[in-house]
Order: sequence, then C-alpha cells, then structure tokens
Amino acid sequence: MLNNLWKKFIHVSKFNWIIRVAVALLVILLFTITIIRFLSIPKVDSQNLNIRKNPSPYAKIIGNVEHGQSLHVLKKNKNTGWWKIKINNQKGWVASWLINKENYNAKKSNNIPETTIVLDPGHGGSDAGTLSADGNKMEKIYTLKTALKVYKELKSLNANVLLTRDSDKYVPLANRAYLSYAAKANLFISFHFNSSNEMYNASGYQVFKYHKNADAFANIINKQFKNLPMENRKVNFGNYYVLRNNTQPAILLEMGFMDNTHDLKLIKSNAYQQKIASDVKMAVQEYFKD
Repeated sequence: MLNNLWKKFIHVSKFNWIIRVAVALLVILLFTITIIRFLSIPKVDSQNLNIRKNPSPYAKIIGNVEHGQSLHVLKKNKNTGWWKIKINNQKGWVASWLINKENYNAKKSNNIPETTIVLDPGHGGSDAGTLSADGNKMEKIYTLKTALKVYKELKSLNANVLLTRDSDKYVPLANRAYLSYAAKANLFISFHFNSSNEMYNASGYQVFKYHKNADAFANIINKQFKNLPMENRKVNFGNYYVLRNNTQPAILLEMGFMDNTHDLKLIKSNAYQQKIASDVKMAVQEYFKD
C-alpha cells in the first residue's frame, strides 16, 4: 500500500512539475512578445512630422508628431509609404520615409519632402535604346547616369524618390507606368536621348507630355532648361506608353541626340548630366512651391 501511495505521489509531482514548466514557458513567451512589440514601435527621429487627413502632401494638416514620440501604426501602405497612425486619440496619415530624417522639421518646411517622385531611366538591359553614329555608345547608359544624378539632387530635398531601375537591367514599360500608379507618384519623369534616324543633323532637347495633368510641370521644366547649351525644341505631345498609360503627372525628356556629334559630346559629359539634374531639382521646387 505504501508503495502505491509513493508511486501516486511521484506521478502527481511530475504532473505538477510539467504544469509549472509549461506556465513558466508561457510567461516567458508572452514577455518576449511584449518586448518585441515594444521595440518594433517606431519612434520619430525627425524634429516633427505632419499628420494629414489623407495620405497626400496636399491633404489638410490636422496635427503634428513631435521628436521622440512613438507611433501607434494602424495601417501601412507598402506602395505609397504613407502610414495611418493614432496618437492622442487622433487618427491621420504620416509620410513614413520622413520618420528617421533627423534634419527634417515639418513646421519649417514646404510640402516637397512629403511628395513621391518616380524617375525612369529609359531602356536598360537587352534594350540598348538609340545608338551613337558609330554604334559604340548606347542610350541606356546615359539615361541611367543622368537619372542617378537627379535622384541624388531630389533626395537632398527629403522627397520620396523612386527609380524604375537603378542598374543596367530591362524593365517592361508596363512595370514602369504601374510603379507610378501604385506609389501614387506626384511626378513621373522619364529620361531619354533621341535619334535622327541616320540623318545626323538633328539637335536639341525636348519635353513631352500626354495628359493635361502634366502641362504645368512640362512648362516649368522646359523654362528651367533654357540655360542648357543645346537647342530648345519646345514642349510637345508625346504618345509614349509611359505617358499614355500613366495616371499621374508624367513627362518624358529627350535631352539631346545620340547620333549628333555636338549633342553626344554633351550627353557623355558629367557636367551636362549634372546640369540637367540641377535644373530638374529647381523645376521641382518651383512646381511644388506653396
């Protein structure tokens, strides 16, 4: 009998020990989850952020988030980068790409940092684009070099700048236009260099647009390019896929002729590419001016 009681005692003790271990593990798990959640709550490193009524740089400002505050994120839009948050019982939208910008102060800034601009270096990969007269220079190389310089200039404004390609790879036209749509881009700029189809005597840069919503920026940037050492071929209608199938304000730039000796010398020049980048930056600042 004593032996049976001892066995029962041992059995109950083991059962209690298992329960205690299980409870301890559950407590540790819940504690770990709490810590992870706490550490994953984003804090504002910028001096302050605008809270807008809708996810747009044009939407009404309904409040501000100050430096060091934690954000209760209700919803994230992975395509646009806008987050819906709740703070002090107030719900609104913030531009997530500005959260960690320590030098950004919404109260002393215009709305450019809250804009999204898509840059589209034409061609790439298996699509070389137009060629120089000797066939040795490819358009795709210089569209990327120019777009990367523009990217750097616009990033200095704290804008959300996206590239349809950042290396020598092929990107379908539909993907380029879709990125603009999905990101709800405030501007889409496609970079190209022209060809005169073996005539070799055409020269100059030209701005193309398709939809009416691009008229204002097309005119502004065309005016800004007036200091370029090349003929201005004016703003014109361009029935190009990345413009035609783009719901956002979109323009296409032809910044010289690859098969023209004068133009090609400029196209290959870092100084000319940087001049384009600086002019685009100034045009953007003019376009989004309050």
